[in-house]
Amino acid sequence: MNKKNISPEPGLRIRRLREKLGLSRAEFSKITGMSASTMRSLEVGDLELASSKALLYSHMFILLFEMDPVEASADVLLYGEQRSNQSGKKTIIIRKG
Repeated sequence: MNKKNISPEPGLRIRRLREKLGLSRAEFSKITGMSASTMRSLEVGDLELASSKALLYSHMFILLFEMDPVEASADVLLYGEQRSNQSGKKTIIIRKG
């Protein structure tokens, strides 16, 4: 558990997307220029994901890695998963706390 009462969920969502790409932290860091130690701190919840950084990660996943824009949106990274509703349209599920 982290010491600053930071939710680890945003970092876990970033980790899941990185792993979905089949990339280690070192590989992801090399491609994106982001520090592997910063990635680790974010992924384990020692570092809070600011909205500006969520937007940056979102753009990287979408533009650099051509991921689904809904799945990798900044809102999903910060607040929760997207799911398909009955009509087949994707919606974002926001969880507080």
